[in-house]
Amino acid sequence: MSVSNFFRTHTSSGHTRHGIKVGLASVLAYFLSSQLQLPYAFWAVITTVIVMQVHVADSIDMCLYRFTGTAIGAGIGIMAILTFPPTPLYTLLGIFISTGICAYLTRYNTRFRMAAITVAIVYLTSLGQDGRIHFTLLRVAEIGIGVMCAFIVSVLVWPNRAAAALRDRLRSQYDQLADHYALLMGNFVSRQKKADPALFQELATEVHKNKEMYHKVYATERKFFREDVDKLSLQVSVLNSVLERMQAMPILLNEVDGVGFDIILAPELNELAHATNEALRSLGQGKPHDTKRLTKAVQAIETRFIEIRRQGVTERFKARRLFQVLSFINAAQHLGEYVLEVLSRPELQEKKPY
Repeated sequence: MSVSNFFRTHTSSGHTRHGIKVGLASVLAYFLSSQLQLPYAFWAVITTVIVMQVHVADSIDMCLYRFTGTAIGAGIGIMAILTFPPTPLYTLLGIFISTGICAYLTRYNTRFRMAAITVAIVYLTSLGQDGRIHFTLLRVAEIGIGVMCAFIVSVLVWPNRAAAALRDRLRSQYDQLADHYALLMGNFVSRQKKADPALFQELATEVHKNKEMYHKVYATERKFFREDVDKLSLQVSVLNSVLERMQAMPILLNEVDGVGFDIILAPELNELAHATNEALRSLGQGKPHDTKRLTKAVQAIETRFIEIRRQGVTERFKARRLFQVLSFINAAQHLGEYVLEVLSRPELQEKKPY
């Protein structure tokens, strides 16, 4: 294996790349601090290691949290230095008041937690120094360099964006929905075979996390990268809606009483399931989808049902049994109609170049 192939193979892992990025940012922070002749370059390196996260959005949030918290804490620390003489008693009083104020202010903003840490560091480590305020400002500079290096490397070197991770999750989750739907429809037309009541439980847990990831993209990443947040938002919300609709289907299926029977609408229902699954997979990929097959399948259910009702076929079923079967069919039909409506939205249409 050539050197280039070896490097490419062993740097494809997200965590491997993250390790390289942290190392690179740490070296950069130490080099810049040394070049600027800052006395404690290790603070820059420590800061870099703390704020570097796997995803760009998390790194940016941590950079803002760390730097703003440090700046606030340094300001409070300087006020404490100017207010309290460096005697043992006043030092204890200064620690109590400055950290206590920061801890109280966390009720308004979590950055004051970082401020409390900074106050403790600059107020105590500056004891015995000739220029305590100058000492404090140097610590802020070192931390600022660490934050800057983490930010630059996160954004420019192998940016592991939350948007990309979210798109991968959505693609997989839509595929799982399609698979579960195919299973449910197969059970229904196979003489109403019972389904696992917890069929969607694990998927629902994962889908619940999508909103948090989307918030990272919307609140942070879109400020630095071009992202189609409208399409992502639609994919996230539609996935939740489709999941909620499908979660009712195992219940409807399992409520069918007695011995199962063949479904006259089985060919139409199978076609509806195939067409809906194709559309769901396209939604997961965020691609435009030709709705002709799904439109035809939805209409076929309605047409065929009207036909068999005129023939009097449904009259041989007891009312309860008929309602149970029709509830499942109606749920499948409404799901197809909802997916059709979603596919017509502008967010999923092919964007024309300017």
